[in-house]
Amino acid sequence: MPAKEKRKIIAFGDGGRVISIPKPFVDYHNLKPKDEVEILYDSILIIIPKGAKLSEEKEKLLKQLLE
Repeated sequence: MPAKEKRKIIAFGDGGRVISIPKPFVDYHNLKPKDEVEILYDSILIIIPKGAKLSEEKEKLLKQLLE
C-alpha cells in the first residue's frame, strides 16, 4: 500500500503539533482510537502500527535509517 501525500501540521494544546493519519492507512491496518503505534524519527518520520509484520528487507532498512 505504498503512497505519498502532503499533510498540514495543526497546532494542538500548549505548543504541541498534530498530523492526521491518512484514512487508507488507518483502514488497511485496522487502527482504532487509542491504538498504539511506534514512531521512528530523525530527518524523516515513520509510523509503524502495533503488531505490524515487517519483511526482513524493511527491518534492515529501518535499522540502517536509525544508525
